[in-house]
Amino acid sequence: MKVISSLILSSLIATAVPFVCVAETVTSSVPYSKEMTLADVSEQVYQRLPGKLAETKYGQLEQANRDLGNALFAEPATANLHLFSDAIGSSNGYQEWESSVDLPLWLPGQKQQQQSLSDKFAAELPAYQQALKLQAAGEVRQLIWQVKLAEAEVEQAKQLWETAKKLLNDVDSRVKAGDLASTERLLASSNSLSAHSTLLDAESRLQSQLKLYQLITGLSALPTDIEETAQVNATLPETHPKLALQEQIIQRLQAQVGLAQYDGAINPNLSVGVKRDRGDRQESYTNSIGVGVSLAFNDKAHRQPAIARASAELADAQVEQQTVYRELTSNLLNFQQRLLSTQQQLRLITEQNDTTQHYFKLQQRAFELGEINLVDLLRSQALANENSNQKRLLEVQEKQHLSQLNQAYGIGFTK
Repeated sequence: MKVISSLILSSLIATAVPFVCVAETVTSSVPYSKEMTLADVSEQVYQRLPGKLAETKYGQLEQANRDLGNALFAEPATANLHLFSDAIGSSNGYQEWESSVDLPLWLPGQKQQQQSLSDKFAAELPAYQQALKLQAAGEVRQLIWQVKLAEAEVEQAKQLWETAKKLLNDVDSRVKAGDLASTERLLASSNSLSAHSTLLDAESRLQSQLKLYQLITGLSALPTDIEETAQVNATLPETHPKLALQEQIIQRLQAQVGLAQYDGAINPNLSVGVKRDRGDRQESYTNSIGVGVSLAFNDKAHRQPAIARASAELADAQVEQQTVYRELTSNLLNFQQRLLSTQQQLRLITEQNDTTQHYFKLQQRAFELGEINLVDLLRSQALANENSNQKRLLEVQEKQHLSQLNQAYGIGFTK
């Protein structure tokens, strides 16, 4: 049974050799640019965000409301022309021509409210842009640190493979010298193939993350300097872009509530006209001029629906503001704790890694002296590799969590 197993393993190794040789040509190095900064990448992503298209609506809304607020009259002026004649009736030659112009007047405070709403739309645009830029910074942080995590896995896998190849060469030499059984070489070969397979898998994940980075950013290289400075704030800043945007939305809706009291109202109307008439054909035309004013009474009920709708939108925005604040505060506390936990784990795993690496070196020496077999050596090597991988992963995660904490604080990238 052992002979059959050895033959099968030998066959697998033999068929894997050509594949290994081809795979060695794979390159997984990450392209970096010293000239590029995180702010550059963030600006590139910001320009490609779907939400960028919505910026134009603020300018259109501002201009439309400003033009209306600057209008001379509350509604378009209208011209009227009337003719009265008895040509179909008594036919005595009676005629009456009347023409007038109706001028809708602004209600007290209505024009100022309209202009105020225009100002609110203008103020909301920068807040919206800052929130978008923070979103872009978050995407950049996510993309870059996923690449860095995958890159760290490749680095560790390469070290593992190099160690496995070195062990295979050592075992092969000792098998040829007669110090070890030939089955030990099969075990070392299997270990090398497993390490190479791990490397190929890590390289594949790295390439996937690089392609995703290129898709979202439109860039082929990453900035060389990506580490961020820790913030000492303990609470969520009031200037957080998402909170600032919600505040601007509420101020704009408050202006809309103020303007809603004029929706459904009837504006005063000033009418100016002239009249030309005669009683019959024997009379001369009489010319006169007239001025009139029309006012609405008790239109409060007609205003209430618009006021209620605007007030409901304002209440929803205030609820959304509180919801956003709670979510941001929760995220901040979460990332603060996550960073602290990672730092604590890193200190412990660093100490543990030093111990396991020292133990592995002792096991290597014992294997060279023939005091232990290959299985025991591989077991200690697996433990050392696991600790080394975890230490490297935590080192990258610490920097990743730091960047996530800055994101939670609402800190973007500026040039």
